[in-house]
Amino acid sequence: MNEKGAVLPSVMVFVLLMSIILLGTNKIFENQMNQLRMTKHYYNVESMLILSKMELKNQYELNQELENGIVTFFDGTVTIQKKSMDSFTLKGTLKNVFSKQMEVQLKQQPIENSNDMEAQEDRIAITEN
Repeated sequence: MNEKGAVLPSVMVFVLLMSIILLGTNKIFENQMNQLRMTKHYYNVESMLILSKMELKNQYELNQELENGIVTFFDGTVTIQKKSMDSFTLKGTLKNVFSKQMEVQLKQQPIENSNDMEAQEDRIAITEN
């Protein structure tokens, strides 16, 4: 058997296997980076929605005739739309078109005052759907 002719096919197979391993590793790395990016976007939108929900609660305590609104953040906006008397839809959208929607129901809830047991004041409770 000719030993000089066996070196080239062996090197070709070795290079082919190494390129397959490198391309597979690169694809795994890309998928992990995409997953991390999506997780970051999710948490950004979630925090924007939570902050908007708190602001909605504060504004609803002042003026119960709220209809629609927009809360603007550095990374995106949250659009608030009134569905019914005490139900709102919050839609958070990042600048890169990632979005999440949340439904919030605000309702009057009587809570006893600690100074006077007979006097009750109205507080707003938030219920998520």
